[in-house]
Amino acid sequence: MTLKLPICNFDAKTGILCANCEAKLKSGQITRAEIDASRALVSHSDRNPLLSKAELTAAYETSGAYVLEFVTPDFQHLRDDPTLRSELEASLKSKVWLVQKGSSDRKFLEDLLSPVKVLTVNTVFHPDGTKRTKVIVPSRRMERQVGDFDKLRSAARKARGIELLLETELEALAGTAF
Repeated sequence: MTLKLPICNFDAKTGILCANCEAKLKSGQITRAEIDASRALVSHSDRNPLLSKAELTAAYETSGAYVLEFVTPDFQHLRDDPTLRSELEASLKSKVWLVQKGSSDRKFLEDLLSPVKVLTVNTVFHPDGTKRTKVIVPSRRMERQVGDFDKLRSAARKARGIELLLETELEALAGTAF
């Protein structure tokens, strides 16, 4: 089995798009982020056997960070591989989050926030018709594990249209009335 990408594997290896992939890019079927991600993945697929079973279905670039959406039977192992994540971040020169295609919003947010544990996910509907998704995570050194909150919010908005409000356990408790 081989790594499946939005562009031809040959194009990903060479860095030059064929006429077919160039037409897909011009028509909007694929994005520059998907091309960049495909090139990075191909360069690491020989050293990582989990990638050979994976399929990159979409890639989103926002605020200098990438969200890569995969279909794979071993997604949990792929997402939790720290070597793969650091190699991709080095190749793309930005933060990289790996998420599973077709997952629920909660699972998507858990993938995005990994390795931080998600305690609760609530959707808040506002009178003006907008909605925000509030995620509560443990307070222990969360900032170091998650990274830049603005990039995280931007990634959730771009990949799934989720307006994210992120709070720690302590912040959530402080905001409640007893």
